[in-house]
Amino acid sequence: MARSKGDDPAALRQLIGLTERQRRGQLQVLLSTRQRLARGSFVVLGKKCGKAGCACARGALHATRYLSASEQGRTRMVYVNAEQAATVKTAAERYQRFRRARAQLVKLSTRTVALADRLQQVLTEPLAAPATRRQRAGGPPAQRRGGDGGRKRGGGGDAGG
Repeated sequence: MARSKGDDPAALRQLIGLTERQRRGQLQVLLSTRQRLARGSFVVLGKKCGKAGCACARGALHATRYLSASEQGRTRMVYVNAEQAATVKTAAERYQRFRRARAQLVKLSTRTVALADRLQQVLTEPLAAPATRRQRAGGPPAQRRGGDGGRKRGGGGDAGG
């Protein structure tokens, strides 16, 4: 009987190996992260200061920097001053990279387990039903009648029955 590619143990082993190499790559991203992370996204918004003679009154808005993050289902924006902007921006980028690697790690781990389960299923031999006495003797399979295995009661013959 020909096996499909999904039933080929060698192909499954190769897929498991490939998935594990990809998983190790994502794990390396997590383990190599040494610097601090800033949870959220760095955003720059344009604002008007309210002064009548300012350029922002004519449309050239002032850039204001924030770290935006969700907390308990609500978006929270924390002001970031100009001196901290570069540091917070790179920390937020590291956070995003870390989260993407973590999500990929979960996906690849789930795939590895599914492939291992499939490999186990392909390699496992089905358990054969034990042969009855008649099957071992070459006769037709025994039919059950009551609890006596098909033997008649009384009458001669066998001493056991």
